[in-house]
Amino acid sequence: AGKADEACAVIREKVPLPGILGRVCVRPCESACRRGKVNEPIAICALKRFASDSRTGSGRSASSVAADTGKKVAVIGAGPAGLTTAFYLRKKGHDVTVYDAKPTAGGMMRYGIPRYRLPEHALERDINEIFAMGVKFQPNTSIGNGIILDRLRQDFDAVFIGVGAQESRKIPIKGSDMPQTLWGVDFLREVNMDRGQRLDGKVVVIGGGAVAIDVALTARRIGAQEVSLVCLENRDEMPAHAWEIQDAEDEGVVIH
Repeated sequence: AGKADEACAVIREKVPLPGILGRVCVRPCESACRRGKVNEPIAICALKRFASDSRTGSGRSASSVAADTGKKVAVIGAGPAGLTTAFYLRKKGHDVTVYDAKPTAGGMMRYGIPRYRLPEHALERDINEIFAMGVKFQPNTSIGNGIILDRLRQDFDAVFIGVGAQESRKIPIKGSDMPQTLWGVDFLREVNMDRGQRLDGKVVVIGGGAVAIDVALTARRIGAQEVSLVCLENRDEMPAHAWEIQDAEDEGVVIH
């Protein structure tokens, strides 16, 4: 019906990140969609993206906030878990403050997902709408250094810890400590923080999951002339989704 603002309002009754979900969700609901038995599943992921990108901001898109409850909650971590928690708690009328060690909010959405999959404007729009509800943000704050956890428990009625899993999984093999050996999650974070990373020549990516695919395609985008992806699994057993694997091959990644 062309009512993008109203569509976003309906979506945000349940989920606070429609523009982000509409780009990066692996859409398991579509695999289970009963409509697929007739012709094809409802395009839930793409519909969220379309609604988010088409909204004007002039209609009913903001989330309603209940009356102030007088309760205060500290949320540690401004990633998807922390931001979603802050969103739900604020809707209920609680006073919410989000703490994060980084200067900007987003967690792995900002520092782990490549910009070709999740552009910064879409990320900022969804996050800013959460803060516009009255959620407070305290950046550059490491719990345990700047603020101790016991202090937060004294000052707030509840504390939610959502620090995520931001360390790369490492394999202790010979050569893994050499300077030209990079680790997937660390590499993506450095590129997303725009620290001038460039690659040249041939690159080998070890792994067959979503992170490995993101690393391979990012390596192509920052200068690698040849990218090979090596994994233990056969094609049908690779952890990455079929469309991700196809995207990699379409961009010239050779999969072994």
